[in-house]
Amino acid sequence: MNADAAFTETSHAEMKPMSAMAVTAFVLTLLFCIPVLPLVGLFLGLAALGRTATPGGTMRGRPLVVTAIILGILVTAGQVYTTVKLVEVAKLVSDSIQVVLQGPTGAIEAAFKGDSTQTNEWWSTDQTPSAAQTAAFVADATNRFGDFSSAAPSDGDQPPFGQATFSIPYLFTFSKGSYEGTAKFQATTTGEPVSANGRILGLVAITVVDTDGTKVVWSSLDSDLNAAAGDSVKEAAGETIETPAAETPAAEEKAAEKMDDQSPPSDP
Repeated sequence: MNADAAFTETSHAEMKPMSAMAVTAFVLTLLFCIPVLPLVGLFLGLAALGRTATPGGTMRGRPLVVTAIILGILVTAGQVYTTVKLVEVAKLVSDSIQVVLQGPTGAIEAAFKGDSTQTNEWWSTDQTPSAAQTAAFVADATNRFGDFSSAAPSDGDQPPFGQATFSIPYLFTFSKGSYEGTAKFQATTTGEPVSANGRILGLVAITVVDTDGTKVVWSSLDSDLNAAAGDSVKEAAGETIETPAAETPAAEEKAAEKMDDQSPPSDP
């Protein structure tokens, strides 16, 4: 009797239907490449846990449920971590784009208004101009160009984004007209912020070129100021620096032949 009863119980257990919820939960947790699905699989696995519990469960699929729950927890945790990192990266990229598109305008507007706090937010922390340098730039720019209106990237050579410091051509608009120039930026090389507000990109220098070739530079670096001053003097004087072309072998042979023709004949 005992043997027959055990056989009967085993037969009933084997005849239990497979839990569709358990199978679905297991499959969804395997689809970890699709966001959210492993989380849905986790919830389905928890829901199917009671139905497949032994003894007393109404359906089979207990191993699938346990596996689905474990995979669901691990994959969901990994996806949440990845999502957080992606959000952080997206924010850094968005901030960098904002610096390029709005940085020069925001910095110059604040400088013209005398708002040093807002001005400094756009600059690299170790490259922020002093109050005297900012005042000199505002005075010179106002005298030459009038009141500031806007600044926007303009067409030009592709900037070397692979470098930590690069310049982008800009068109600066003032009350007296529009003027070409550049904005120089500094990007982080360590992953650490370079500006006071946590951005990974900041201004280093702003240059506006007057119609006579004079460059009005806003920078804390003497190298930028001196280079701009030297270029402005050369452009105002109309000087150009020409690089001599390298002589080809054919040209060298012709020069040698010419020298031979011009040399006095030797005595017999």
